[in-house]
Amino acid sequence: MSSDVQAWCRTCMQCARRKGPTKNNRAPMQIMTAGYPLQRVGVGILGPLERTSSGNQYVLVLTDCFTKWTAAFLLTNMEAGTVAKVLVEKYIAYFGAPDYLHSDQGRSFEASVVMEMNRLFGIRKTRYSPYHPQGNRQAERFNCTLLDMLSIMVDGNPHHVDESTGVTPAIAMFGRELRLPLDVQIENPPEQ
Repeated sequence: MSSDVQAWCRTCMQCARRKGPTKNNRAPMQIMTAGYPLQRVGVGILGPLERTSSGNQYVLVLTDCFTKWTAAFLLTNMEAGTVAKVLVEKYIAYFGAPDYLHSDQGRSFEASVVMEMNRLFGIRKTRYSPYHPQGNRQAERFNCTLLDMLSIMVDGNPHHVDESTGVTPAIAMFGRELRLPLDVQIENPPEQ
């Protein structure tokens, strides 16, 4: 019976004139790709977390969409001025400015101070829909990983090879594996 009602409504001339043509106003969702390091960097804020002894309770997470290189910085608050300062002093100063900065539409990324930073460094801003974290899936996925790492410290494989590039994020970003303090300790164990 419901199929009969639907068929009748579709063929009713009065209904068609009153309603007019139906439009699909939604743009198709697309996967954003990057062709080289720092072309597109996804950014997000994780928190609030339990406040540390130094007053930090948020984490600013930046993920390069090509290399999957991720940087995380502690924040005391998520105000736009704090976010812009950390972006300039701790990310752009070391890695350079990305072509695109991809974030949600939160106040931390839409404020005039962040827009001015983008203008000064020639960064183009892209956004994803609110409450749709799939639009920044790499940064959001790292947030889950970071929470897991913070909750339990487990030994991992530091030479994990990324499936899309075939190399580790360190090789893709810097052209070499990183020599970390733990590597130095293993190479040169302290004498007892």
